[in-house]
Amino acid sequence: MRASLTLLLSAVTATGVLGAEAPIPGYGVEVLQWDIEVAVGRTEVLNGTVQEVYAQALQINPKFTLTIAAEARDVHQKQKRSSVQCGNWPLADKGRIQQGINYLRGAPAAPRNGPGPGNCGRVSCSYNSAIWWCNDNTTPKTLDSWNWVADSAQHIVNTCAPAAGSVSGQNFESGNWNTIVRGDSC
Repeated sequence: MRASLTLLLSAVTATGVLGAEAPIPGYGVEVLQWDIEVAVGRTEVLNGTVQEVYAQALQINPKFTLTIAAEARDVHQKQKRSSVQCGNWPLADKGRIQQGINYLRGAPAAPRNGPGPGNCGRVSCSYNSAIWWCNDNTTPKTLDSWNWVADSAQHIVNTCAPAAGSVSGQNFESGNWNTIVRGDSC
């Protein structure tokens, strides 16, 4: 089972992904599935943002905890394989986005997103600040870990708002996927 949270997810307000509008007009919205070990030896498939999945896991096992890692992996290498566009979206609170990034770093299993192009899943949303992960491949996309999405969002924060309190942007990754950080309704 996972170690304890350093930031309390239970204090985060989140809305359902099913009612979410795509971050880009014409794109689809994917309700992401997470394979979560909710208790030793018991894995469940849960749906939604990291905040919603955490709440579902707590309903199954009130002692459920999630590890949160605060450090990015090799961001210098990440900058070589992506292209960031700042702005063009409603602004998000940088602190809430950073919390979402940290939560994603502790998420177990490999993220999966349905086929695109233009298929997006809202992976984190709290206090009107969202992180979206989009697949532009014609086939489903699986990444090695949630750190890839967290690193991509971190690159947006570092590039678009190094000293500001608000941020929005999109990071296009090699492999035909991208991450969007923006203000959103949640």
